[in-house]
Amino acid sequence: MYIPFNQMPADARVWIYQSSESLSGEMQERLLVSLQNFIESWDSHGRSLKASAQIRHNHFIIIALDERVIPASGCAIDKSVHFLQGLESNTGIKLFDRSLQAFLIDDQVQFVEVKNLKKAVETGQIEADTITFNNLISTAGQLQTEWQVPAAKSWLARYFRKQPQL
Repeated sequence: MYIPFNQMPADARVWIYQSSESLSGEMQERLLVSLQNFIESWDSHGRSLKASAQIRHNHFIIIALDERVIPASGCAIDKSVHFLQGLESNTGIKLFDRSLQAFLIDDQVQFVEVKNLKKAVETGQIEADTITFNNLISTAGQLQTEWQVPAAKSWLARYFRKQPQL
């Protein structure tokens, strides 16, 4: 059962899929229709799941599931992953590329290859207060408070620690 995203409770489970390609307004509309259709038929062992989806910053597909109603089984989660893999195949958009870290710089989402993050910090491209996205959060409440965080308060904090002077 599809419900509006803003009606999801804070403890709703979320999954975030990132596209390095900016999704046009037309593409977002197509994706949201596909997501809504999927959610309308999404079930766990034959029982309809209460869920929603949205796209943020033209790059992030977010699916939320109210597990207070019916928890998602492993099979149900697999269905959602297979659905998103199908979206990738049908649209050419990459949603499972984990080699890029997203940042919000001058109100634009920009990406840095994970292998180049240390250098990006050293050169000042990424600063301690540069906003980054924690796509590993697990609840709708965390989406509001822990998804967009300063780089120094994320897993990237190690790159901002001062090295002892010799």
